[in-house]
Amino acid sequence: MSEEPNFKTELHRKDINAIYLIISIILWLLLTLWIIEIFKLSSETGSDSSIRSNSLYAYITYYFNFIEVTEEILRKFAHIFEFSVLALLAFFAVSTTNKISPKVAYSESRMKLIKSDNEMFILISLWISTLYAILDEYHQLFVDGRHGTIVDVGFDLIGIVIILLIIRVVFSIYLQHIGKDEERYED
Repeated sequence: MSEEPNFKTELHRKDINAIYLIISIILWLLLTLWIIEIFKLSSETGSDSSIRSNSLYAYITYYFNFIEVTEEILRKFAHIFEFSVLALLAFFAVSTTNKISPKVAYSESRMKLIKSDNEMFILISLWISTLYAILDEYHQLFVDGRHGTIVDVGFDLIGIVIILLIIRVVFSIYLQHIGKDEERYED
């Protein structure tokens, strides 16, 4: 008996870009590790978190004594930094995942609620990052000496929105530099 080739499997293999698949897996792994790191930092008790903040504050004031910063401002910048990195990783993970197979990319979807790929990636990244910011503050309600606040979610959102705006601007500048317009999907 001769074995017949499975054309569906062969076609499927040709439609998947292995490089984007590997990069996507790596980016989702990095995103997951960053989420775990934020979770670990949020799981520290209030006193452990204060010790960490105080040591970082001492380091900054020792080496950068010309910068006037309080421990509270430092903690808010930590929120902004943590969640801007989260949004950046989410954006690259989502956009790379979309490139794995052109047949299942957003551009091939029949129903397009958003009119460009880049806008879709930004919205998904915003959603992922904002949801985790809310969950992170909720988690802190159950940690000894910590309390989750909507104000901290606001600082998280500042980091998220700033990095996603930077991505949008850089993308627009890049397209202008290479002389292309953004591909928009019209009904």
